[in-house]
Amino acid sequence: MSLTSILISWIVVFYMVNFASATTSSCRTADGQFDVTVNYRGKNGQETPKSSVIAFYAFMSKAITNPGVGRRLVFDVIKPNQGGGYNSHTGVFTCPKTGTYVFVWVIRLNSAYHSFELMINNSMYGSTYLYNKNADGSVSGTVVAYVSKDDSIYVRMHSSYNGVGELYTDKYGRTAFSGWLLN
Repeated sequence: MSLTSILISWIVVFYMVNFASATTSSCRTADGQFDVTVNYRGKNGQETPKSSVIAFYAFMSKAITNPGVGRRLVFDVIKPNQGGGYNSHTGVFTCPKTGTYVFVWVIRLNSAYHSFELMINNSMYGSTYLYNKNADGSVSGTVVAYVSKDDSIYVRMHSSYNGVGELYTDKYGRTAFSGWLLN
C-alpha cells in the first residue's frame, strides 16, 4: 500500500469521525491490507443506508508497453464498486450522484517515462509525470472535484506527450484508480 493511499485513507477517516458524526473500525486482512468500515450518522443520529456509499477501487491485471498518446487506461479488476459507477471494460467511472468526490490514480513504471491525466467529461483536472530510467517506481495523483450525476471520469495517457516504456503492475505494486463520494 503506497504512502499516498494510506494518507488519503486517514484523511477520509479523520473527516468522517470529526466532521460528519461517523464511527469507524478497521482490521488487517490476510493479505496485509486493511478493511475500514465507516458508519455515517445523519442529523437524527440514524445510520444512513449502505446503498448511499459510493466508492470504487480498480487495478490493472496486466502490464502495458508503450500505450500511446491519449489512450484511456482500463483498470480491469474491481475491489469494490459500491454504487456501481465504475466500468471495468471501458475504464470510465460514471458518476451515480452529484457531489464532491476524491479520485486517486497510482501508476507503476518499469524503466519508463510517461505522463498521465485525470479527465472529467473530456477536460483535464489533474496530471502526473514520472521519468524512471532503468528502475521500477510509481507516481500518484489526487483530485478533489465537484461532479454531477452522469459525468464521466477516467485516467488516460497524456494527450500530447508520447512516453516510452512499460506501465507495470503485479502483486507487489498495483497500477490503480480509485474514487469515493465525500458528500
